[in-house]
Amino acid sequence: MRTKWLQRALVGLTWLAFGLRAWADTGATWQTFTDPKGRFSILMSGQPEYKVSETPAKDGSVLVHTDMYLVNISEGLYVAGATTYHADINTELELTKDRDNFDKAVGAQVTSQQRLKFQNYPAMEFKSFNAQANCYFSALSVVVGNNSYMVVARYYTANEPANVTRFFQSYKLLSP
Repeated sequence: MRTKWLQRALVGLTWLAFGLRAWADTGATWQTFTDPKGRFSILMSGQPEYKVSETPAKDGSVLVHTDMYLVNISEGLYVAGATTYHADINTELELTKDRDNFDKAVGAQVTSQQRLKFQNYPAMEFKSFNAQANCYFSALSVVVGNNSYMVVARYYTANEPANVTRFFQSYKLLSP
């Protein structure tokens, strides 16, 4: 009886050691990413994929330019982006539009929101849920002049995972 208990304890400790090793390896891949234009920095769980989009004006100039950096891993998706408008924007309206356009794009609905200041700039934190995909989103939108910065994480648990908290806490505007 005692031998079986010792065997089970040894197997459990072995699995725990492997689990901690895997957890440590996962944490080790997180590194600081700085936007190439020097606007922000954030911890990302790998080298982000870069995407750009532009909306042209009627005269052919660029009306809106968006740079987006994303890392998609099994536990979720991490995105940081910056949008530059080549016209004046209404800060309060932009924060609301960022939230609504995001939710529409991912088929989610807002579950909570909070207006706040982020590094003394107007901001909105919000959480959303997509019932069909059974996934959750946490987001932060910050408006500085004609620029809108957005950070988003997607995850699959009702409670925000530690890495999502880590991701948001690492976000810094450097030269907005």
